[in-house]
Amino acid sequence: MKTSLSVLGRYRRVHCALSLIFLCAFPLSAAAVESGFADSLFEEGDYLNAAYEYKRLLFLHPDAPRMDFIAFRIAASYQNAGKLEHAIRAYQFLIDTYPKSVLVERAKNNIAQGHLLSGDSEQGLASLKRFLSEHKESSLAPRVQFAIGMLFMDKGEWTQASRAWSDVYSTYPESPFAQVSERLARTIKNADTLPLRSPTVAGVLSALIPGSGQVYSGRTVDGLYTFVGMVVLGSASFYYADQERYEVAVPVGVLSMFFYGNGIYQSIQSARIFNVRYEEQFRNRLQQEIRSSGLFGTISPLKDKIELVVWKHRF
Repeated sequence: MKTSLSVLGRYRRVHCALSLIFLCAFPLSAAAVESGFADSLFEEGDYLNAAYEYKRLLFLHPDAPRMDFIAFRIAASYQNAGKLEHAIRAYQFLIDTYPKSVLVERAKNNIAQGHLLSGDSEQGLASLKRFLSEHKESSLAPRVQFAIGMLFMDKGEWTQASRAWSDVYSTYPESPFAQVSERLARTIKNADTLPLRSPTVAGVLSALIPGSGQVYSGRTVDGLYTFVGMVVLGSASFYYADQERYEVAVPVGVLSMFFYGNGIYQSIQSARIFNVRYEEQFRNRLQQEIRSSGLFGTISPLKDKIELVVWKHRF
C-alpha cells in the first residue's frame, strides 16, 4: 500500500513537472483565452457583452493574429443585438482598418443589410449597388443583385425589379438564385396587365355624374349611395328655393355641395385603394415565390401588410 502511494506521488510530481515544462515551452496566448471567452458569449447569444469583450481584446492586443475577425465579430454582435447604427460603424471600422482582409466584402454587404434592417431602403439600395460595382465577381454578388430586385419589387417599380432579376440569371447562371430569378422576371412582366384604375379618371367621372367614379373603382354600393344622396339633397335644395324658403334651401344646398365634393374625393381614394389592393396581391405572389424557393431560410408567414424580408441578420 505504501509502495503504491509512493509510486503515485512520484507520478504526480513527474506529471506536474512535465506540465510546467510544456506551458513554459508553449505558453497559451492571453489573447486566445480572452477570445475564447468572447466567442462563448457570442455563441450563447449574449451579444452586447460579447461586443464589449471583443472590443477590449482589440484594444489590449491590436497586433494579435485574426484581429480582423475580432473586428468583424464586434460588428456582428451589435447587428445581432439590434444595434444597427453601432454595427454599421463597426463594419466601416473593419473596412478602414483592415482593407486587405477577406472579410471586407462581407462587411460591405452587411452594411447594406444594416441599412435595410433599420428601414433606410434608399441608403441600403445605394450600398448594394456600390457593392456590386466593387465586387461583381464576389460569391455574394448574386445574393446582392437578387436583393436589389426585391427592393424594387417592394417599391412597386416592376420594370426595375425585372431588370435586376434578369441580370441575376444572365450574369450568374450557376448561382442558386438564377432559377428563381428567371421565374420572377417572367412573372413580373404580367404587372402591365394589372386591372388598375386612374384616380384622375375616377375624379372626373364623379364630377360629371356623382358616384360614377366610385362605381368605376369597384365600390358600386358606395357609388349608388353617393348618387342617391346627391339627387335627394339637390332636389330638396331646389324645391325649397322654388318655395322661397331660403333659410332651408341654402343650408341644404351647402350640404349637397359638401356631399358632391366628398363624392369626388372618395372616388379618387377608391381608385388608389383599388390599385394598392391589386398591387399587393401581385406582390404577394412574387413574395410567395421567394418564400417557396428557400433561398433565405424560414420566413414568417404572410401578414396583412407586405414586409420586405431580405435575409436573416444573425450570424
